[in-house]
Amino acid sequence: MKKNNRGFTLLEIIIVVFLFSIISAAIFSVLATGRNSLSAGESQIGVQQACRNGLDAMIKELRQASVSTIQGVPADGANYSSITFQIPTTIDATGITWSSNIQYALSGLNSAQLLKTQSGSQKVLANNISALSFNRSAVNPNVVNISITAQKNTFPGFTARQSTITLVSQVKLRN
Repeated sequence: MKKNNRGFTLLEIIIVVFLFSIISAAIFSVLATGRNSLSAGESQIGVQQACRNGLDAMIKELRQASVSTIQGVPADGANYSSITFQIPTTIDATGITWSSNIQYALSGLNSAQLLKTQSGSQKVLANNISALSFNRSAVNPNVVNISITAQKNTFPGFTARQSTITLVSQVKLRN
């Protein structure tokens, strides 16, 4: 006699559903970890880019400044939170014409923005800045040391991650 099997038993269906659930949970776990890593990486890149943009803008203008135009950062080796200086706008036979005062300082929204102030107008150069310092030494007063720190908190998934970067640079001033 030939037996005719046309279907699955309840036990077979329960086992298949259970195995499928385990495999789905493992795949979801791997995808969630990847998404969290991507989010943290994007946050770190954003913080680094903001910090680099701010530092590059300051360096570009400070290189044009003269030692005699630096204000607010005496050559005493101490750290200062802002710097004010002037850069040449024209140089001709009659001499040098200097710009209005340019100031870089940490201010703005929650005091976490790098601001450039010139002629009464402010420009935001970078966000998420947590520390900014300038100093000059008595031994080498024509070099300005700059330290800028950017920091951002992200919340991928259920964990908080903090992305922090500090960039340090030295700028040699004009004579």
